[in-house]
Amino acid sequence: MLDFGWAELFLIAAVAVFVIGPKDIPNVMRSLGKLMRRFQYMKHAISQQFEDIMHDVDVTDVNYEAHRAPEGIEFNEAEEDEDVMLPLDHEKKEAE
Repeated sequence: MLDFGWAELFLIAAVAVFVIGPKDIPNVMRSLGKLMRRFQYMKHAISQQFEDIMHDVDVTDVNYEAHRAPEGIEFNEAEEDEDVMLPLDHEKKEAE
């Protein structure tokens, strides 16, 4: 990707001394450091938001899968005093 060796770094430094000037190099380096710090903070903030969203989606999917009825079985609404939901065919068996 970005593979810099010592020769490339020396060439960049030499060009910077000639273009920017030796007096302004500390100010330019300080500005570049601040810019890099901002980029790192933005990268961290974006990745943290992405991980938060993925965590919310995973929790929602797990919650859905845990409360989903097995295929072929429909559940009726549980009464307020009951802690479990009974299959619909359970009412048919009780009525008989």
